[in-house]
Amino acid sequence: MKHFYLLLCLWLPNVAAWAAPAPLLPPLVIAEQFVAPAGWATMKSYLCCEVANQAKRQTLGQQIPPRVQRACQLVRQDSATAVVAVELRDSLSRRDFYLHFHREADGWKLSAIRNLAMTHLGPPMVALLAAMPPAEVADYNRKHPDASHAFTIGNLRLWTSADADIAAHFYQHRAAFQEVLSRVEKGRFFDPAIAADEATDEQAANADPAVHALLRQLYLGRVTRRATSCGSCLAFVIGGKIDSTVGLLYQSEPALLPAMQPDGLIVLRPLGDGWYLYKTT
Repeated sequence: MKHFYLLLCLWLPNVAAWAAPAPLLPPLVIAEQFVAPAGWATMKSYLCCEVANQAKRQTLGQQIPPRVQRACQLVRQDSATAVVAVELRDSLSRRDFYLHFHREADGWKLSAIRNLAMTHLGPPMVALLAAMPPAEVADYNRKHPDASHAFTIGNLRLWTSADADIAAHFYQHRAAFQEVLSRVEKGRFFDPAIAADEATDEQAANADPAVHALLRQLYLGRVTRRATSCGSCLAFVIGGKIDSTVGLLYQSEPALLPAMQPDGLIVLRPLGDGWYLYKTT
């Protein structure tokens, strides 16, 4: 029987290869293969959970127009989980989504794909606002004293921006971000020894004239501790719908940062000096 198997392998050299298990690959390599324009014969070996049910015949990369550029970046990897950010870019737009992995006995598996929901609503709203004649803009500002026409356009554009553009906005206005952080911390709005509850804390912080003015200058919607599962973090929310939000998070102690997960904090990208870009779903 051994001789027959050896003879069969000589006649059909690919038989042994068919039986071989798929090689172990790290999350970043799996991500790059999964979003590449070409197909991937061993794709199923690296998928699990909801992604295994979604990607039955084609990789995600095969479903994206070939002209679109794809760039993958490992955001975080530990012994059990990993997150890879993917940027799609063409001559007109940039978009981001996030691949969540977990490690099984036979290696890393891509388990979930997430992005910020409902951002398609932003551009039509911006176009509508931008087309308003001066008289309508003045009327809009009278009716919305807390969020002017100019602020609303800037906020909507930032909310629907690519991660790289949000990061650029932060770096360009870093001094103002540090100033609003300092004012919130000095005001002790979220000090548990003083405040009554989170809602009261948040209302007081956002009503402070100096804090409010800086938030509007930076196109930020509000400051809160309730945007993520981190009770010790300050979240400067840009915007979003329902539980799908984006903003800048501050936490000076990395050990206190919340964990990324598909059904909560979908990405946390470091910007330096305790600042992070975050998104939730």
